[in-house]
Amino acid sequence: MRILHFTESLRRGGKERQIVELLRGLSRHSDIKSFVAVTDEDEVRYEIDREYAQIIQLVRRGKRDLRLFKSLYELVFDLKIDIIHSWGSMCSIYAAPVAKLCGTAFVNGFVRDAPPHMTLWNRNYSRGKLTIPFSDIVVANSRAGLAAYDIPERKGVCIYNGFNPERVVKLTDEAELRSRLGIATPHVVGMVANFTPNKDYAIFVEMACRICHLRDDVTFVAVGDGEKLRQVRNSVPPEHSSRIKFLGRRNDVESIANLFTVGVLATNSSVHGEGISNAITECMALGKPIVATNDGGTPELVLEGRTGFLVPSHDAGALTDRVLKLLNNVELANDFGMKGRRRIETAFSLDAMTDAYLRLYRGLADKRGTRAI
Repeated sequence: MRILHFTESLRRGGKERQIVELLRGLSRHSDIKSFVAVTDEDEVRYEIDREYAQIIQLVRRGKRDLRLFKSLYELVFDLKIDIIHSWGSMCSIYAAPVAKLCGTAFVNGFVRDAPPHMTLWNRNYSRGKLTIPFSDIVVANSRAGLAAYDIPERKGVCIYNGFNPERVVKLTDEAELRSRLGIATPHVVGMVANFTPNKDYAIFVEMACRICHLRDDVTFVAVGDGEKLRQVRNSVPPEHSSRIKFLGRRNDVESIANLFTVGVLATNSSVHGEGISNAITECMALGKPIVATNDGGTPELVLEGRTGFLVPSHDAGALTDRVLKLLNNVELANDFGMKGRRRIETAFSLDAMTDAYLRLYRGLADKRGTRAI
């Protein structure tokens, strides 16, 4: 069975990480031959072993490059591809007619979030509406995503992200990292997310300031970059600036998250709904209790009162209360963390994700009689 994974880029990000990990898992199965077509000219940042897949550059020159249809058609035809798996809404626009022309199965993987208010002005939604009828399967990483995009039940499949435990094995020494970052307090509360309108860093800062007024044994850490970073940083009162730190983009996120007493994800639910957050998954894999906005697919990952707390959007009071509850109760925090780690090791493991995709691919191949390579 020959599978073409079609994506815009392999830059560092949650979706791209899932592609790489899936390819690694699929490489262990002799009946699977994987290819990856990338449309952006950006440097490929993720290293993919040649044993996992062959990477092919299909450059898209401009937002509406009609020549890409021809390039993709020729690639699918020449490689005798059995299944095209698109990993983004624009890729699905190109893949849908090509799959139809080539008689190839089409797995539409454009659903990676769960927006609360869907309109045709949402590019993913409008592209999805165009491509869903041509899809054999629409796969999402959360049930909330399937519901948000109104995917027909007969076509929708939820496959959760898989976490690679190797990412939390070789971590920087905690004392050394604390010294480097200038963290002297026993507790650290952290949030890992880009500074975009989708994330509610304003609420995170408000929560941090409230707790700074109450106690002096907590440092707050924000990891990420983006258009709103300067604005959020400038909103911090000078008296709290030494204990609310902005670390920017980092390559040692897992080591930093390992310092957290509590992991936080505040989402701006007015404009965004999470799919399955990689940042939360990392924290849970490290045994950290979570406080997160109750939206999108997050309740499928964080179990309220068992692995963390879920709070309403834009509610600094609720966020502050739940973080303090975990800071004040070490036994509860440890219990949440232990159960969270166990949850990642089972429901969100790499093996679980790979096995689910294998069942999906093989089911499609069986219908078309294309199981053999």
